Amino acid sequence: MKRILPIFLLLLVGCSEQGKQRSVEDLAMASSIAFDMSDEEEMRMTVSLPYPSTESQENTQTYSVDTQLIQEGLVKVSAQADKMVILNQLRTLLFSEEFARNGHVAEVIEHFYRNSTVGNNVRLAIVKERAEDVLRASFLDKPNTDSYLNDLLQPKLHTSFSPFTTMHDFQYTETSPIFYSTVPYLELKEDSVEIARVALFDTGKMIDTISRRESSLMQALKGLDKLSPLAITIHEDGEKEQVHIELIENKVNIKSNRQVASPQLSIELRLQGALYEYKGNKDLGKEKEYKRLETEISQRIKKDVEELIEKMRELEIDPIGFSEYFRMYYDGKWTEELTEQIIKSVAYEVTVDFNLLNTGTLK
Repeated sequence: MKRILPIFLLLLVGCSEQGKQRSVEDLAMASSIAFDMSDEEEMRMTVSLPYPSTESQENTQTYSVDTQLIQEGLVKVSAQADKMVILNQLRTLLFSEEFARNGHVAEVIEHFYRNSTVGNNVRLAIVKERAEDVLRASFLDKPNTDSYLNDLLQPKLHTSFSPFTTMHDFQYTETSPIFYSTVPYLELKEDSVEIARVALFDTGKMIDTISRRESSLMQALKGLDKLSPLAITIHEDGEKEQVHIELIENKVNIKSNRQVASPQLSIELRLQGALYEYKGNKDLGKEKEYKRLETEISQRIKKDVEELIEKMRELEIDPIGFSEYFRMYYDGKWTEELTEQIIKSVAYEVTVDFNLLNTGTLK
């Protein structure tokens, strides 16, 4: 027993040292990570690390490394920051358009999705140029870029055209045989970052973008109740009219004929909103001209919806989820090939009824 005791004590001390928790001063919590292409083999990873004001003159320090593996990149950043980088507070992942078009977004998302320390509500965005430039930019009235990005990518009424995609949303659509991924598309301006468009994905690869107006119609077709403000230009009898509509309420009713072999859709949009601005020659004090404007707006939105569906047909993707109206009546396993068959061959009829509730400031 006397010979065993020292060995037991050594093991106890060893276990104690191994199980010792790291001090918080040795840790750095990544808030945002940006991914760019470095070359054909390596990616450039930029990590944003917020620091307490007592430790640094800057609120946030940013480090960039070239790496082939994400975990290897985090180790390299840890060596530069002299702290161990952890992901518990990760809130934003940015990808350059080049990185997304090369099809690397899905593998990065899958890596973080498998990490139990990373929350599923991490927001995603595609950046027109280099994603690193967004994290390194300074904005006059935004002392913390990480907080600014986090606020920008939170759902709000005036930006409800954006899908505000989380890591969980992306993983769900990428593994679904029906839905296709959409991600906010950012442009870095002189003193701000703007959600300028929406990026479209097909099996993990970015293939195109759509405008905010097209994305707003897409959100309407997906059943969003309240839409972002709409600016509409109407050309009637050679005259140009401009209207700005806010507080738009949306109700959508989509029915299919349930036939995969000869698919047909009936799409009915019922919209109502307040007219805030109008430029044109109509006298909106007259009920006849007021009703005529409603009809013109309905016809214009109907045309825009039809053009949007045709664009999805050309790209052979279904981010709206029209295939779901056939899958729910299909007896058997639904596949991506059936979704492609639906979007390429579906015949559709669009009906739009726009109701102007009241007028605001008119010109």
